[in-house]
Amino acid sequence: MFVGTRSPIELDWDRLTPVSQGITPANSNINTFRSVLLVDLDAEGDVKFDGKYPRIASLGQTSLNEAQAISQYEYVRQFMEIGPAHLPSCATYLEHRTVFRDIVRFFGFLDLARNIDWRRPGETGGYGLVFASLFCMLLGWGILPFNLASYIAYRCNRIPKWPKDIDDYAKDGGAMRPPKGATSERLRIVFKEVPFIVLWVGCAFAVYAWFASWFIK
Repeated sequence: MFVGTRSPIELDWDRLTPVSQGITPANSNINTFRSVLLVDLDAEGDVKFDGKYPRIASLGQTSLNEAQAISQYEYVRQFMEIGPAHLPSCATYLEHRTVFRDIVRFFGFLDLARNIDWRRPGETGGYGLVFASLFCMLLGWGILPFNLASYIAYRCNRIPKWPKDIDDYAKDGGAMRPPKGATSERLRIVFKEVPFIVLWVGCAFAVYAWFASWFIK
């Protein structure tokens, strides 16, 4: 467990007690958020301290749904007691570097074209794609510069790394690898997306050309 800028506090999994905690924000007296804490207790049932820091670890994010908070604990429990090979499989994994498709993704509207299967009977995603096309044709000129700026920023930004003394703690578990069977969230362009990319980017450049001609005059 990491506490501020100090070295990690080591907790013995077999000695930890899971506790479901309810949290009511100061600006609300209705919603109660749930979270799961792992608490290191002494023989009297009191929380142990490491200096001035309590030996308590919080798992995942708080949630209005207690079952969701407990499921986050269950995921960690299976990892610690059974091993990563028995965890539920995931479809995608995060990747820091961007790809060219991120420039022309247009706030995720390009995913609509990717996910539609015209061979599937009763396919209804075409209506959303038509709306997305109209939206990107009209406003794509304003979206494209922000996508380009974000792409350049991610390409030029350094990949974050843990400090060496902290990274050494993870070496006992072996090298980190992508989950088996999962693909990167940074998708590459497929052929059925190309017509929409050409249409939306073409409309954006048509607006840029119109602005340029207006300034030249």
